[in-house]
Formats: sequence, C-alpha cells, structure tokens
Amino acid sequence: MRRSGGANKDGQDNPRSRKGSSYENKKRRRGRPAWQRSADDTPLRDGNRDRLIGLLTERAARTLLYYLSETNQHLYHWFGVYIRDNPIPRNGHWDDVSGETFLRNLLSRGIERAQYDLGRDAMYDHFGQCGVDPRNLAQRIMDIRTQISKEMMDDLGNIAEENSLLMRETLVTAFSLDNVVDHPLEEMEGSPSGSSPDDSPPQH
Repeated sequence: MRRSGGANKDGQDNPRSRKGSSYENKKRRRGRPAWQRSADDTPLRDGNRDRLIGLLTERAARTLLYYLSETNQHLYHWFGVYIRDNPIPRNGHWDDVSGETFLRNLLSRGIERAQYDLGRDAMYDHFGQCGVDPRNLAQRIMDIRTQISKEMMDDLGNIAEENSLLMRETLVTAFSLDNVVDHPLEEMEGSPSGSSPDDSPPQH
C-alpha cells in the first residue's frame, strides 16, 4: 500500500495531501463575499456577472471620458491617463474584473490638480490649472453605469423574441423554392427511375 506521507531527506514530515494547497494561493479566484452570494450562485455565474459589471464600468468610464473631451480638456487628459494606468482586466480577482478596484481607487483619492498643455501660449491660456475631484468622477461613473445597465436589461428582455425571429427566418429560407434543388442521384443517373439508356429493352 502506497503512503503519501513520510519524512523527507531533511527529517521533516511531508504533508499527506496537497488537496487544500490551492486555498493558500493568494492569486486564487475566491469569488464574491458570502453576504453577496445566493443559493443559485455558481463559479461560472460569478465569473459572468463580474465580467458583465466590469464591462459596464468600462463603458461608463469611456462615456464620461467622451463627455469630458467636449467640456474640460484638463480633466479629460487627467482621466484618460487614469484609465490607461488602471485598466479593468478580463481575468483575475473579482474585485479587479468587476471594476470595483477601479472605482475604489478613485473614491480613495483626494483633490488633485490637473493641467494639460493645450498648445497655446501661456499669455492666451486663461484657464490654467483645474482641480480634480476623483470621488465626483467615481460617482458620475456609477450613475452612468446604472443607466447603461437599465438600457441593457431592456435589450436583454427581447432575447426570446429575437431567438424566435431568427428561427422563423431560417426556416423560411430553408423551405424557399429558390433553395430547392434536384435530387443528386437523379442528376447523376439521368432519369427519375434511376435506369440508364443501356438498360432499356431491345426493340424488334
């Protein structure tokens, strides 16, 4: 009988099983906290939810960045650098994938100054520096994310109808007269009965 335990060459006892070693890995995906879970949650459902929320957060941030490009170039430049330096990953810990790390970093920052070189002479640059409130940016992102999620829920509510429409279109196309072709055996043998000219009875 093979034993998994025993002493190594240094005289130290080896563990009998490494079954629980994955729990010691700090990079292991631990999912959502227990108070945020439900009885129907699965690892796949957790992963899909985290990636969906992360996508919503990223889209909300990009939407806000577009607004800032038209209203405040200094703030636009500062926020663009923040998005570049703090990307929302597709894989990793659920805090990072869901975008909560992205928002939490903004919420924990204090007031900062931002100034972007607009390419003008200093004499004509009357705007100068501007103050950046990262917490306000995070709040605006969450508001936009909420609005995008509502629009997405409305769109996803039509999935069943879109599935039925796709099936109907496919069936209509499949049974269309334009798609009906002769049987390949009939084309190869040259007659509906499958007989060839050589098989015809001799004439007297």
